[in-house]
Amino acid sequence: MRTALSKQPSLVVVCLLSIALGFSLAANYYHHSPAQVIAAPAKDTTPSDWRTAFEDIAEKVGPSVVFITSEKTIEVTASPFGGFDNFFNFSPFGSPKIAPETKKQTQTASGSGVIVRSDGYILTNNHVVAGADVVKVKLLDGREFKGKVLLDPRTDLALVKIDAKDLPVAQFADSDKVKVGQWSMAVGAPFGLRNTVTVGVVSAVRREVDPNDPLPYAEVIQTDASINPGNSGGPLVDLDGKVIGINGAIYSTSGGNVGIGFAIPSNTAKFVMSQLIDKGKVVRGYLGVEMRDLTPTFSEKLGAKEGALVTSIQPDSAAEKAGIQVKDVIIRVDGKPVGSGAQLRHAVEAIAPGTEAKIVVIRDKAEKTLTITIGEAPAGTDESGSEGGTDKTGLSVQPLTPDIAKEIGVDKDIQGVVVRKVESGSAAERAGLRAKDVIMEIDNTPITSVATFSKAVEKLQSGDTAVIVAQRGERSVIIEMSID
Repeated sequence: MRTALSKQPSLVVVCLLSIALGFSLAANYYHHSPAQVIAAPAKDTTPSDWRTAFEDIAEKVGPSVVFITSEKTIEVTASPFGGFDNFFNFSPFGSPKIAPETKKQTQTASGSGVIVRSDGYILTNNHVVAGADVVKVKLLDGREFKGKVLLDPRTDLALVKIDAKDLPVAQFADSDKVKVGQWSMAVGAPFGLRNTVTVGVVSAVRREVDPNDPLPYAEVIQTDASINPGNSGGPLVDLDGKVIGINGAIYSTSGGNVGIGFAIPSNTAKFVMSQLIDKGKVVRGYLGVEMRDLTPTFSEKLGAKEGALVTSIQPDSAAEKAGIQVKDVIIRVDGKPVGSGAQLRHAVEAIAPGTEAKIVVIRDKAEKTLTITIGEAPAGTDESGSEGGTDKTGLSVQPLTPDIAKEIGVDKDIQGVVVRKVESGSAAERAGLRAKDVIMEIDNTPITSVATFSKAVEKLQSGDTAVIVAQRGERSVIIEMSID
C-alpha cells in the first residue's frame, strides 16, 4: 500500500509536466506562426492611432489652408435689340449701323491655397489667380485679405502675398521620396465648400509626359483622393501632415472627380517659391537640348547604364557652344549623377545662368567631360522642349518633329511649333487656335523653335492683337489673337 501510494504521486507529476510542456509548445507555435506575424500591427501603431490619424492630419493642416477668390472685370457687347441683333444691326443702303452697347461684367473664380510662410506668403495655382484684377484670401479664422500675385505659368504655380503676420505654416515633405501606394489627403475648397478633406493613396508618380498625354506638367503625383474644381492650389499631404504636392488638375470626362487627380511635387513648389520670393520671377538654368530617358536598347548600343539621352540641340544654345552632340548621354552635372531626363532638368534649372559647369557625357561608349556656361531658360520653356500655358496666350506648345508632322498630317519640311493644348477661355481659344495647329509665324517673326515662340510671345502686351500664321493639316490659316 505504501508502495502503490508512493508511485501514484510520481504519475501525477509526470502528467502535470506534460500538460505544461504542451501549453508551452502551443504558445510558442502561435507566437511565431506566419499568420500571427502578418496580422500584428506595425511598431508603435495601435488601433486608436488609425481611428484618429486623419482627424489629426486635418487638425494639423487645416489652419494653413486658405480659400481664394479672384475677380476680373471684362467688357461684353449687348445689342439694344436683345436676341435680334443679327437681324436689325445691318445697313443695306450704307446708312450708319446701330452701335452695339458695351457693359462691364465681373467674372469670379475660386480655388484653394496653402500658407508657406508666416509673414503672408501663400502657394496656389497660376490658373487660379492669373489675369485677375482682384485676389482675395480668406483664412480659416474668418479674416479676409487682398493679395498681390507672383506667377510661374510653366509650372502652373503662383504665390499670393497678403499683409499678415504669425500665420500657421504647412511643412513640406521631400516629394522625391513619395511612393506609390502611400496614403494621401487633399485639403481645399471643392466647389467653394471650404475646409474639405478627402483621402486616398498615391496611385502613380509620373516623371515624364508623352506628347499625347493629357497632363499639363512634366512631373506630377497622381492620387485617387477626390479632387474637384476648387481644390486647385490646395495641398496634398502625407500621414505626417506634410505637403507632398500642390493639387492642380484632374482627369475627367465629365468635369467632376473620377478618381484621377494630379499634384505638382513639393520639391518643384519649393524651388518656384524661393525664386518668386527672392527674385520676383523664376530664373532657370538652361542647356538648350531635347532629351529622353534611356531604353534598354539605347543603353546597350550607347554604353550607358543610366542618364539623359540628347535627341536634339537648339541652334546657338549653351549646349551647342559647349560641344554637346546628339546621341550624347548626360550622366553627371557638376558632380551630381543624372539618371533620367527629369533629374537633368532639375540639376540644370538649379544652376544660375552664366555659371560655368562641368558636364560628363557618354560618347562612343566612353566618358567625356565638357565645360559649359549655363544659359537662361526663355519664359515658359524647359529642357524637355515643352511650353507651359501662359497667361498671355493660354497655349502649350512643343517642337515639331518629323514623327509629329507625319502624325498630324503636315508636310515634313514645315518649320514651327505644334500646339499641344489650348487653355479653356484663353486668348488662343477665343482666336480659334486648336491642338495640333503648327504655329509658323507671329507678327512676321518666323517661329522655328520653342525658344523663338517664347520670345515672340514675350513681346506681346495687354491690348495687342497678334497676327498668327499656322498650318492646319494641309492648309494654312491666318488668325488674329487679341491679348487680354
